[in-house]
Amino acid sequence: MLARNAAWLCLALLLGPLHAPFCHAQTADSTKPDPIASLSPLDIEANALVLEVLLDGHQLSDSLSAYQDGKQLLLPLGELARLLTLAVTVNTEQGSASGFIVREQRQFALSQASGRVYFEGQEQRFPAHSVRLIDGDLYVAQQLLAQWLPIDLSLDLASLQLRIQPRERLPLQERLAREHLGGSIHTQAAAGAAERNFTRTHAPIKAFALPFIEQTLGSQAHADAQGRQLQAVYTAYLTGDLLGLEAAAFVSQARRSNSPALRLTLGRHDPEAGLAGPMQARTAEFGNVAVPGVSNVVAGNASGNGVLLSNRSLELPSNFDRHSLRGDLPPGWDVTLYYNDALAGYQQSRSDGRYAFEDLPLSFGANEFRLVFNGPLGQLRVERKSFLLDQSNVKPGELFYSLAQQRTDAGELRSVAQLDLGLSRAFAANAALVRSSGLPEQGTLGYAQLGLRYYADAYVLSSQLTQAQAGGALAELGLKTRLGKHSIDLQHQQRFGDFSSEILPRGSDPLSHRDKLRLYSTFQPAAAAGMPALPALSIVIEAVHDSLASGASNQALSGRASTMLAGTSVSSSLHWQRLGAKQTNLRSGSFSSDGTLQLSRRIAGIGLSASMAFSIQPAAKLQSLAMTADRDLGAGYRVNAGLQHSIQSNVSQLTAGLSKFLGSFGMALSGSCSSQREFAVGLQLFMAMGHNPRSKTWFFEAQPLAGTGSVSALAFVDRNLNGRRDADEPVVPNAGFILNGGGRHPLLTDEQGSALITRLPAGQYTDIAIDANTLEDPQWRPALPGLRVLPRPGSVEMIEFPIVATSEIDGTVYLLSHDKKGQRRGIGDARIELVNEQGQVIASTISSSDGYYLLHQVMPGRHSLRIAPEQAAKLKLYGQLSRRIDVPADGDFIAAPDFELRTLPR
Repeated sequence: MLARNAAWLCLALLLGPLHAPFCHAQTADSTKPDPIASLSPLDIEANALVLEVLLDGHQLSDSLSAYQDGKQLLLPLGELARLLTLAVTVNTEQGSASGFIVREQRQFALSQASGRVYFEGQEQRFPAHSVRLIDGDLYVAQQLLAQWLPIDLSLDLASLQLRIQPRERLPLQERLAREHLGGSIHTQAAAGAAERNFTRTHAPIKAFALPFIEQTLGSQAHADAQGRQLQAVYTAYLTGDLLGLEAAAFVSQARRSNSPALRLTLGRHDPEAGLAGPMQARTAEFGNVAVPGVSNVVAGNASGNGVLLSNRSLELPSNFDRHSLRGDLPPGWDVTLYYNDALAGYQQSRSDGRYAFEDLPLSFGANEFRLVFNGPLGQLRVERKSFLLDQSNVKPGELFYSLAQQRTDAGELRSVAQLDLGLSRAFAANAALVRSSGLPEQGTLGYAQLGLRYYADAYVLSSQLTQAQAGGALAELGLKTRLGKHSIDLQHQQRFGDFSSEILPRGSDPLSHRDKLRLYSTFQPAAAAGMPALPALSIVIEAVHDSLASGASNQALSGRASTMLAGTSVSSSLHWQRLGAKQTNLRSGSFSSDGTLQLSRRIAGIGLSASMAFSIQPAAKLQSLAMTADRDLGAGYRVNAGLQHSIQSNVSQLTAGLSKFLGSFGMALSGSCSSQREFAVGLQLFMAMGHNPRSKTWFFEAQPLAGTGSVSALAFVDRNLNGRRDADEPVVPNAGFILNGGGRHPLLTDEQGSALITRLPAGQYTDIAIDANTLEDPQWRPALPGLRVLPRPGSVEMIEFPIVATSEIDGTVYLLSHDKKGQRRGIGDARIELVNEQGQVIASTISSSDGYYLLHQVMPGRHSLRIAPEQAAKLKLYGQLSRRIDVPADGDFIAAPDFELRTLPR
């Protein structure tokens, strides 16, 4: 009875305010504001998106905040202007923006209060709901921005990418061309990080810290011809510091289960290779660990208890030509994998709360993986990983290793050792040892592997020999190259003796040799005169030819094509194979072919997706159809529905769901029915929680937190310049932050001067800097360029940003006459330089015609004012060309002593 009452209470909480959106929709008219104009904080958080911004293939930001109400996308005008270096500034106090577009003659002005905008010499009105003041910026509807600014904006919601297509050449494009961007992704990133020169900070791991916790409680009632059944499952994922180690635990308890399922991992991660003393490891883990795969021997395994020690850089793929993507995936979530913008895979959460895409092939050139995560409440987030295979060679003398031992869930004991050694700038060697035992039908298996790779400018050659302890060997030759925009992989494998492995089992008719071709390409068809540009088309083609010991052969050909057509994402795949072909009969063997077609787009705020599976041989017929739809209803509500039909079994299933985003937690109600009279209804609650050590309070969210890191940033006025906040120093509210040199984070510091920035990538350095444009006092400046932090899962690192009051220095440069009267006159165009104690020029200015000069925003400290030495030498000036000046921390105006100079007589 208690459980039933609780269920009814949850249902009432979920459905109680549901009538509000529908009633509003029925009574709305043109005089009433759109619901987006009065979004509550919960609605703002529920509709938040974090976008990657691309211009001409260059990433301008990976964290641009945006908001969607279902019909329109709101983008930050001020932040976009900063990213595109447009001279438009936003005044949040007045709710206005002003400046010019590209050229000063093209003035721009916007007023939110009056609902008017001035651009291109004309004034227009805009709907009130299309411009919103959120998080210290003016958020403007995408359509209006494209009308006001000389850019077209294309949003791909599936990948959370915002592509900017300028209608005219922008100053930013000129600068990017001058800087020759577009080369190595890693080189660009490294150069940008080096240029920022941020101070690294790393919070020590504690013996114990309150963990981050993600909890899911789900229950489902199921009824069919066999009867009724009630299921209930509770899962929790916890991360934090424990015994000086990073700890992660997953617990799942089902109704009527005797004991919970448990997964526990303890370890340390250090990108600087400071673990395990002389081993200089970057990763050290024990408990539930993932073991890397070994080419042609064993596949990677993401679940099992054991130990792992590795110094392999996180910026390199897990193997030379393959990479595995693994992570945590809460119940009810799914993840879609894109490879170079083409759909490559899809997984739903497993019973152990994880996902794994093992041993993904890499091609010559750029390899970009993008993981798009979708939650049951409409949550959406993206993770990215990029590799340049042709630039991933091991440096000469550098050694990477991975040592692992694991008892798999099936009971197999597996030991793996892998080594990569840089021999020269062009050559690298690899070696591996594998030992597997524990399964009675297999016995103990052992393998040894040696390989050599050669890196050239246009290709990579690889060779590899694998010897089995039980007898037999496998040789492999490979070529990876690129012809224009086409990546080509060629591979030949030759089996000797009775070689058999997990990847290449012997079988009744064993493989003699295998030839494989893989082609990846992106086509951009040329547009005909007067016709719009055609969309880019990504194609992957793979062909395999197997020659068997009996003389027969097998062939397989598969292809996948992806594009964006009229706002619709289209992906299609085909697979053809012939088994048991005879060399004497080209038409022999058994043929089969099948394929899939997937479509997705958003129309009027409704997200639609459809998929179809079909076979061509031996008979042409449909196999299954599926369609799903979702829509945000406002006020944190989201509705979805789906229909699936299997042609072969003639079974149809209808699903529907309603979710409610409540800020600190979320609820989802789901139901399904099938043509076989199977019915189910379920209720799911999700909540993530963490502890803020600065405020000593718990915070709660409906978005996952445990797998990411967090930072509590404090901004304060550093009056005594000691770099840390003392009790009498005031805090700075409403300060914003820039992450990784990209977009400004939407969160501002509160009245206590702090901001909790969550969901930072764990194990990867994040650069955080104060956005000086958000500081209330124009004389304030950050004392540090920024900080580089290394977030840990389930941990909040506390950092401080000192703000100092700058000064203005003015004075006059005079030239004295050579007569006894010593008359003086001002010198125009004199270059005055401000030099710090290290001898670096930190500011400079040119005097006006009367000799007056002014230096703005001078940082506190001991400096020197001087006439530029090269100018003084050229003009043969003498006198006191330099003088010491101390700038205090109070921000006062400083009147510097005048320069009184003479010239040497000619």
